[in-house]
Amino acid sequence: MSDQSSLLVEKLWRLKRRIDKGACPGVDFVHLNVLLKEPAYRTDVLRRVEASGTPELQALAREIMANDDGQSLMAKSPDRALDASAPRPVNRRSLFGRKAMLLMPVLGVTVATVAGFTAFENRAERIDSDITTDTVWEAGTRYVLEDKVFVENAQLTIEPGVIVQGEAGSALIVTSGAKLFARGSRNEPVVFTSAKPEGERARGDWGGVVLLGKAPVNEPDAAIEGVPETDLRGRFGGSDSDHSCGVLQYTRIEFAGFEVYKNNELNGLTLGGCGANTIVQNVQVHRALDDGIEMFGGTVDLKNIVVTGAADDSIDWDWGWTGRVQFAVIQQHQDVGDNAFEGDNNGSDHSARPRSEPTFYNVTLYGSGRSAKEHRAILLREGSGGHFHNMVIDSFAIEALDTRDEVTALIGMNALTFSHNLLSNNGSLGNLAVAEETDDDDFGFNEEAWIRTPSMFNKVQVESGLHASVRSESSPQFRPRGMLRTMKAKRPPKSEFFDESAAYQGAINPRATSAWLDDWTAFPEF
Repeated sequence: MSDQSSLLVEKLWRLKRRIDKGACPGVDFVHLNVLLKEPAYRTDVLRRVEASGTPELQALAREIMANDDGQSLMAKSPDRALDASAPRPVNRRSLFGRKAMLLMPVLGVTVATVAGFTAFENRAERIDSDITTDTVWEAGTRYVLEDKVFVENAQLTIEPGVIVQGEAGSALIVTSGAKLFARGSRNEPVVFTSAKPEGERARGDWGGVVLLGKAPVNEPDAAIEGVPETDLRGRFGGSDSDHSCGVLQYTRIEFAGFEVYKNNELNGLTLGGCGANTIVQNVQVHRALDDGIEMFGGTVDLKNIVVTGAADDSIDWDWGWTGRVQFAVIQQHQDVGDNAFEGDNNGSDHSARPRSEPTFYNVTLYGSGRSAKEHRAILLREGSGGHFHNMVIDSFAIEALDTRDEVTALIGMNALTFSHNLLSNNGSLGNLAVAEETDDDDFGFNEEAWIRTPSMFNKVQVESGLHASVRSESSPQFRPRGMLRTMKAKRPPKSEFFDESAAYQGAINPRATSAWLDDWTAFPEF
């Protein structure tokens, strides 16, 4: 292969990687081997890129077309394999510059340039030690966690499309002095999943993702579940409300939550003391063995969140969490699960400050109705407040809301509000817990009477507010029925966080033809 051909192959590789990262909306995926082998396919891709790619990508396509002689660029001897003794690249940032050069002494330019692509795309790197220096996990490589891996005093960056697989007993724990930047894209999410083959995966195959920060919590010497109390790396909390634990964006976490010790499992995603500058947006937790997402204090906000099939609570909070949530979808599966939301302040001191008082707008909670495992939508206790608005609470066979401990005082101090919600097809609005417990656990507070207060503009109906497709656990649809358009909604607050235009009930705009959870979410059974 000539030097000109080698340069052309490098440019085609750059073109493919940029297309994969969304630089050409008209081209979703390019198969590299076909791009190199088939001139007609290559010409078609280049023309489409020239028509709809970014200006930078269009320029690259024109450079390639100007130097392309229309011949196959595949190796002449495809039966030759990469020599296992080839030195391993030290810096993976420059795919073609350094990787190809390191392979050339063994195989020559042709095989190093062409055969190397498949190796890079499918290569697995096993992670068995903690991360203590700034590290990048790059697209084209699978990363396999062999044990609990701590990120300490460093930044771990995960590129779009990376798959991180966890083996039994493994977890990724980012300590309060470190940060995680997992920035996927709509078409290339970052995926944390089980290391077992597809078809054999199950809840609890591995641990999950833990982010720890320095924002306020109301528990002294707070230490995260799943890490031994003697290990100081599990400590979190502080006085920095704006602290950042990093970024989770377009990220899926699947089949997590192994049991650390009896009755103590890690969650799919655990956020301990994470501050307001932490970005958690477009994140799905699927089939977790314990909670889907749990916040231990902090001020972290969540936006565009999906939790499906958690075996305990879907979203749980404790120890003074005061974050905001907009656009969240919860689906309880028919055979597992407890509450969609479970909120606590502090079991040892119900009045501990900061008090748990999160704010929710535009949420869809689906409870699977009368099924093998029946569910409750919201449980609030131990002094937790909260603000719940523009929600659809649908098909919870036990009840929509259960409050425990002191409630009237929270309402009186405006720490607990509940308005402009649709409660549809639920077994009860509340108070069932009184009949189940040996005594009154909320000092006689009547949830149903409170929910039906006319000035709160909640609507209660017998029929479901969601389409029947919401029942599917493999391809659910969460679009509301058209009747929601006529409901009175509460306009979200003016802020940089909230989308003020979302004056409707539920997480999905009933007028939109597409939804924010399209493309990057997935619902595998095994």
